[in-house]
Amino acid sequence: MVRTERDIIYAFNRLLTSVEVEKITTQMIADEAGIGRATFYRYFKDKYDVLNRNYKELLDNCIKRCDNYRDLFYQLYCFARDEWSDFHRAFYTTGVNSFENYVYTYSKSIVEQITAQNRNGDGLTQEEMIQLDVFCYGISYMYKKWTFGQYPIDPGAAADALYDIMPETLKHYWFFSEGGTVQPKEQRSS
Repeated sequence: MVRTERDIIYAFNRLLTSVEVEKITTQMIADEAGIGRATFYRYFKDKYDVLNRNYKELLDNCIKRCDNYRDLFYQLYCFARDEWSDFHRAFYTTGVNSFENYVYTYSKSIVEQITAQNRNGDGLTQEEMIQLDVFCYGISYMYKKWTFGQYPIDPGAAADALYDIMPETLKHYWFFSEGGTVQPKEQRSS
């Protein structure tokens, strides 16, 4: 990621600590980042694109550090608790640009990718697609509720709860990205 792109994300995150997403404008982000609006639009299509990039980077980075889904869930909950204190503001977005919808969509795409990589390109069965839809939608909703303090449990308990209800046919798949290649966990070098 180039520096300007990173500066825009940091500027948005600083604004998010005191301003609701709906009230943040691209001009505010550009001003906070010390750039012009035209520069902003070279990197992002709108403020929701910046918001979603936050989650994408978080999930992608967590995947690199984790060996299984339970660890991934734990990392996501710890991040929401410890590092993005105003994370709950992201969930105030509604409609087509809702953050909750992006969490669902991107999380689902990652599980599909992981599974396909481990099945030599073969995708999910129709039954697994149904299970994955329900599971990922539930994850996004639970993550939102947990972020708002509606589940007063620690990240470990939250991760265990999610892992326990993950479809059995999917939970044993994982991948490891090393130098841009994706390998099944059992094939990676130590």
